[in-house]
Amino acid sequence: MSFSPSIRVVTCLGRQLVAGVLLWLMLGSAAAAAEATIFYYQAAEGRLDGRKTYTNALLQLALDKTVDDYGPYEMQEAGRGLNKARLLRELEQGRFSNMFVRASISDDLLQRFTAVPFPLARGLEGYRVAFIRAANDEQEHRFCQVERAALQRLSIVQGIGWLDTRILQENGFSVQPISSYENMFSMLHKQRADLFFRAVNEIDVELHSVIHAHKVLRVEPCLALYYPLPRFFITDKSNRRNAERIYRGLVKAYSDGSFVKLWERNFASAMTQLQGRQIISLDNPFIRQLDPAYQQYNAVIDPYLSSPKTEKALH
Repeated sequence: MSFSPSIRVVTCLGRQLVAGVLLWLMLGSAAAAAEATIFYYQAAEGRLDGRKTYTNALLQLALDKTVDDYGPYEMQEAGRGLNKARLLRELEQGRFSNMFVRASISDDLLQRFTAVPFPLARGLEGYRVAFIRAANDEQEHRFCQVERAALQRLSIVQGIGWLDTRILQENGFSVQPISSYENMFSMLHKQRADLFFRAVNEIDVELHSVIHAHKVLRVEPCLALYYPLPRFFITDKSNRRNAERIYRGLVKAYSDGSFVKLWERNFASAMTQLQGRQIISLDNPFIRQLDPAYQQYNAVIDPYLSSPKTEKALH
């Protein structure tokens, strides 16, 4: 069977039209993908590190709330295995582009980075409870009646580059700075340290992660430290437009209730850890220049404290 020239021409034009449409769709898809801004977030520091789950969900929430104003986005992890000190050093040196890192804010960080002035855990991170090594109930309660001076002489592990390390040292505590997150738990397990203070909103997640590897670790039941420790997202100094996007997204999520719902889903049970504890208040001398406006987003913690004995700063 043969086709007339006119039929062959129409067929050829049809194929060209289909090919053109397919090319247009492909180019359109590629252009749409290219328009998406890539936001990098901090990867876990090790296999036991589950602390980033909430922070990453919060970053995603802020980005979702601002798509209409700023356009599409993608999230990718970076900095796997880096401790906080090294990560901040490399972020400042420009190795990571458009990366947002959760950090305990200080006057120094405010000078070196662009900060998003919104408290990610709404003030909970300032309440610190400790992991200890305890093989039985008697050992678990051995610090319940400890005197202040004795507590300051105990060996505490904290991370290199953590603001907590400097705060505890400034308040007279004996602190061993450790570079590896997982090694801090090992130090307790091997009885090379007495206490590892953690944010009350982190300790339940961490206990679930470490209990299989360190069965003798428990949460000390009687004491808690408190010092102001706002944690913000920070990014490199030149990344102001994307920092503004994250701030607007967080404020919008707070206003419509979605931020508080995420916070409660992650931390409501953690606040019961504070009930009945002796709260020891410490000074944080590293936020003298910080604008206190962020405090409007903090949670009201007092209802979760069951008549604690609150002591003044240890000086």
